[in-house]
Formats: sequence, C-alpha cells, structure tokens
Amino acid sequence: MLPGQSVVFPGPCRWLIALDYDGTLRSPVGAPVSAEFLELMAAWRPYGVRWGINTGRSLGYLCEELLPCLSALPDFICTTERFAYLADARGRVCPAVDFNRESYEANAVLRRTLSPALSAEMERVAQLHPEWEWCFAPNDPLSVQAVDSATMDGIAPLLQPFVDAQPGVAMQRASRFMRLSDARYNKATALAYVMEQWAVSPEHLFAMGDGHNDLDVFCRFPGAYFGCPADAHPEIISWVRAQGGHVSSEPGVCGLLKRWFAECVQPAEEKRGIKCQQMSVSA
Repeated sequence: MLPGQSVVFPGPCRWLIALDYDGTLRSPVGAPVSAEFLELMAAWRPYGVRWGINTGRSLGYLCEELLPCLSALPDFICTTERFAYLADARGRVCPAVDFNRESYEANAVLRRTLSPALSAEMERVAQLHPEWEWCFAPNDPLSVQAVDSATMDGIAPLLQPFVDAQPGVAMQRASRFMRLSDARYNKATALAYVMEQWAVSPEHLFAMGDGHNDLDVFCRFPGAYFGCPADAHPEIISWVRAQGGHVSSEPGVCGLLKRWFAECVQPAEEKRGIKCQQMSVSA
C-alpha cells in the first residue's frame, strides 16, 4: 500500500483519465501538478470521472515528488511502464499484486538473459558515435539514459534492429530515456488492467502523453479520446494527427481535457439527465 491515499470515490467509475507524467501532466515551473488541473478533477468527480498517472518513472521517484504537493493521490498509478496500483473503496492505493508480480518476474528474467548482449550492442553504438553521451541506469542494465532527447533520437534507430531480433522484447522510449522490456508488459497492459477492474470501456477513456512509450496506449485503445501536448516529440505529434487523435494548442493537459469533457462527457451525462458545469474550452 502506498503512503497517502486518494479521495474516496462513491459510485461506479464512468470516465477514466490516464496521463503521462513527465512532459505531459508535470508542470516545468511551480508545483509539479497545476492547481487548475486539480480543480478540474475535483469538479468532474461527481460525473464519475477518475484519473491517474501512467508513467515510465519508478514508483519511488514519482511519489517523492507527488506526496509533498498533493493532498490526495491519483485514483490509480501505473509505473515503470509495467506496474499498476489502484485505489480501493477506502481510498487506499494498493498494488495489483498478481499482475505486478508476473511483470516483475518476466522482466527479471529478461535482465539476466539480455543485459550482456545489450551491453555489447551499446559498445558498438559508442564506437560508431563516440561523441554521444549516455550511460546505463544505475539499477537497470536494460535502461539507457542519454544526455538529451536529441542524442536518444540518434541512438534509438541504431538500436532498433537489435531489438527486432530479440523475440518478445520491446523498446520503451521517452525523451532521453530508453529501456528494453518484456513486450507483454507496457503502459497499455497496465492501463488495461485498471480499466478491467473498474469496467471502463475504451470509449470512456481519455489518454494523453508526449513520448514514444505512449504509443502502446494509443494503439491498444483506438476508441479512446487520445492526444498529446503541443510540445510533444515531433514524431508523436505527427503520429497522433495521422491517426485522428488530438494535439493540444498549448503545453500541459488542461486545454485538451476541457475539450474532451465538452465533446464527450457533458453530452453523455446530460443524456442521463445530469446537468454538467460549463467549462471554457481551449485546445
């Protein structure tokens, strides 16, 4: 069970918001999570809207930033692109024990078997481009950290043929970070677990992210309202537009969230006889 807890949620979950953290929900200035966003989540809760973070960050790294600035945790958290934590009826955010164990064990096997080959492949990359600055993550021999996103833009294509040659292995990439993982576990499968527990259909999902590791979610739930912020990676912006998704006209999540609420939640809820509070829309 995580320290802190979410707001107790009465009734069924009718709508679900899943947000990437770094580059999407997280504000680069001031508090990590904006007051405007938290006000929206509080205002929409009576309409059955729950929200959560779907991130490549580890749980500890995420919580050390969230706990000091949030009075309540999100309704769910998916971390390391593979683990899920959900609020129970009392608001306690608890791990999905069996799902998380299976993911952990599968990736532990992969670390033992693949790390020597990845180390050799990255040595080859280093010989081709000695000017690129990168390192392996301290506690994960399958994670590579480049000095910046542009450097990772160079590394990833060179590494992709190696990844493609490994059965059941996927590359998870976001900004200057990249890790190899068991392809059966990613942001999409962790989110699918949450949606199954709360009986949420893809048509009632809002998903937003700015990195390559968010594409698993967008592809798995084509019926969702999905999109990216205006300052997302250019390849993600192009992909989202080509697939009929939504690109915000501004950084952050609030503009696109208001548009989703006005286009999807409000009409559906008012059909049920529930009058929704009007929101100004800018996205």
